[in-house]
Amino acid sequence: MSRANGLDGGVSSRGETVVRDTEPRRVKAYVLENNEWKDTGTGFCIGKVDGEDGEGGSRGAFLVVTNEEASREVLLRSRLEGNIEYQRQEETLIVWKDLTGKDIALSFEESIGCDALCDFIVEVQRNLESNISLVAVKSNESGIGSVHEIITGPVSLPSSDPKQDEKTLMSALRILNENIAFEFLKNETVEFVLESNYIGVLINHFHKAEAEKLPRDLLLLGSLVKTLILYNQRDILEKMTDDENIVGIVGILEYDTDFPGSKANHRKCLEAYNPTIKEVIPIPNEELKDIVKKCFRLQFLKDVVLVRFLDDHNNSFILEIILDLQTCIIDFIKVGPFLDTLFALYDERAAEEVDETLIEKRRDGIRLLHQCVQTSKNLDMGDKENFYRTLIKKNLFKVLDYAFHKERESNLRILATDTIVTIIEYDILLISNVQRNDRSLHELDESNGGVVLDSMNDVAQGKTESFDVSLLLILSTILLTDKSPGMREQVSQALNTLLHPEGCCPGASPGDGHNGNMDLMPDSNYETHVGCNGSMMNGDGSYTDFRMTECFTEFYSRVAPILFKPLMGAKVQSVNDENLLIHLVKLVSFICTEHNRRMSREFILENQILESVSQLIEPCHSLQLRLTAVRCFKNIMCLDDEYYHRHMISNKLYGPIFSLLQENLNKDNLANSCVQDFCKIILVHCLATRMDVDGQQQASYRKSNFTLLNKHLFQDYGETIHRANHIRVFNELIEFYEEQSAFEDGKIDDKEDISMDSNGNGNSHVALDDENKAFKRLRSEPDILPDEQHESFVNNNVNFKKVIDKLNTVEPPSAMLGELMRK
Repeated sequence: MSRANGLDGGVSSRGETVVRDTEPRRVKAYVLENNEWKDTGTGFCIGKVDGEDGEGGSRGAFLVVTNEEASREVLLRSRLEGNIEYQRQEETLIVWKDLTGKDIALSFEESIGCDALCDFIVEVQRNLESNISLVAVKSNESGIGSVHEIITGPVSLPSSDPKQDEKTLMSALRILNENIAFEFLKNETVEFVLESNYIGVLINHFHKAEAEKLPRDLLLLGSLVKTLILYNQRDILEKMTDDENIVGIVGILEYDTDFPGSKANHRKCLEAYNPTIKEVIPIPNEELKDIVKKCFRLQFLKDVVLVRFLDDHNNSFILEIILDLQTCIIDFIKVGPFLDTLFALYDERAAEEVDETLIEKRRDGIRLLHQCVQTSKNLDMGDKENFYRTLIKKNLFKVLDYAFHKERESNLRILATDTIVTIIEYDILLISNVQRNDRSLHELDESNGGVVLDSMNDVAQGKTESFDVSLLLILSTILLTDKSPGMREQVSQALNTLLHPEGCCPGASPGDGHNGNMDLMPDSNYETHVGCNGSMMNGDGSYTDFRMTECFTEFYSRVAPILFKPLMGAKVQSVNDENLLIHLVKLVSFICTEHNRRMSREFILENQILESVSQLIEPCHSLQLRLTAVRCFKNIMCLDDEYYHRHMISNKLYGPIFSLLQENLNKDNLANSCVQDFCKIILVHCLATRMDVDGQQQASYRKSNFTLLNKHLFQDYGETIHRANHIRVFNELIEFYEEQSAFEDGKIDDKEDISMDSNGNGNSHVALDDENKAFKRLRSEPDILPDEQHESFVNNNVNFKKVIDKLNTVEPPSAMLGELMRK
């Protein structure tokens, strides 16, 4: 079967196609004689259709060139007929050999003239002379050789006869493989397949061949369908996935020439997994239902049926179609009233209104949302973010709250968890930003000047909407209940990001001003920035500070008691989930170092969380958990906070650390190194007390939190430390303690209580055993440091920073410690 193609001409009143004559175009005509091109003259060329040729023949088309100086003189008259191949070379040249064997060339003055004559040839090929052809000949980029591109010509096509056999199938396979090489032939073949219902013809013969057990026909059909798929035409693929074709196509693809003796069971697999569209919310759009089906079927073809056959290019093409269909689905869900109707299912209702039908709809709604969010993972970044924003604005948390607190099926809770984690993985701050923007819109009014002041007053009076902690509560629930280590790691990272001051209030910095350095920088006295009402205020009393205070207050009143419940009240021994405890201990370290110092410290100390962390260092726990707890203590110790130091010393919370050292005293392992690192920090801080601001060594020892801690460690665990004197850091700690003790024995009154100088100037000492007074001070209004004390505080920080900078410039820490000891 062959097919003519080209551009349509006009249509006559009788319904016949009319090929119009062209306008005259200036041209030079050449004829090849004796291997040389002879110029026959310059004239005007037209494409002309005559009712009959000059010799009484049938209607025909001609290329006619008349002399430009004598219009009646014909320089060339060549009929378009037979199987003549016209070649367009470059932009202005047409060359061909007529049926008499004469080589002719037309060189046009302008490329537009060449274009017009080529269009005429295309029309003639389509309507009058189907066997002629027009080919564009182009030079390669390298300049060597040429490329032929068919513009129009006869096209061989498979037979669309309903009665197929092995011979016609073999011929069709040959034709399809040949036509795929040229764009023109490929396009004509695609048009034929779609217009002639060729896919339906193949499916009908497939059922006949399978019933009559014709194995060769079945294998040929499989090869034909695969070849059509390689055409990479969306219309063909969508035609294959129609309701009436999908089962037949999948059945044909069960037969593979690579495995001629066996067949796959794709149809059974499709039947088992074929989705039935369960409409949680009625969908009046039938086209959307078809899109959902095609999306699944294309995915099935790509991932199951054709997984061995497709190369990267074909695979990417099918994936692009799937993504486009998925975008259509998400757009429908996002734009219309669909989500509003869906989320309305989860509104609070009276008990008598909640029946089994509603409960089942709510469950299906959770499944539907999970499918939509998973589908959106493959979309473009912009489409994905817009969809997630829409879900959050429509109150996605109402659905998640139902899933976590009212739904009993664990599978649905897993789906809800996966849904929220997918959004968090995309952008951890997206949820809080959308919520914050929504609140900002509610707070704005026409008076720009009164917005901030009114909002701040509302915060102070408790009139504003409280900080939305729904996401934090959901993540806390996931962390406490989900047993998957991977899921817990994701949730833990999400909590870290959301609980960071930047996550609570973008643009803000931690209230205690330690700039995020959780290991080394000391407390910069948050209380100096706290107003008389306990609200956080910076120099300009910005609304951001009120917002951050509100966020922290809501977290410690509503979320923290739930999140840290396994560590509260020193009840940690009843918790058997060590993976959970590791994440909780890391979060304890995080809130101590990153959050508002006063708020986090009050929560930590009042709920005996440090006692629980200390218990986790005991031998009954895994090494990973024990070392995590040691690092937590190290970070808290580095805050140089007198309340933490006093609490941990008076309650002997450091004991398990030195029990860990005792267990690994003569071992070169991670536990030993961890304890050494802990003690190095103490030593560095202690050595810093022997230097003034200018870095000059002093003959006296200034009291500090770390010198007091060092003394406590030797008084309670000195025997263990002395047994480790072969390790350099412990040996230097011993030397410092002995020097300090000798100095104090000579200079300090024996009746003086062991005290701690919170400001580093020796003017303020607090007795260690006065724990009640300490907690009373912790809960009371914070004091403002006098200017002199604040100046001394700053000087001590500068002194401390110099020691740390010097430590950071020496490669082995022990070398720095030795140098400081020698000085």
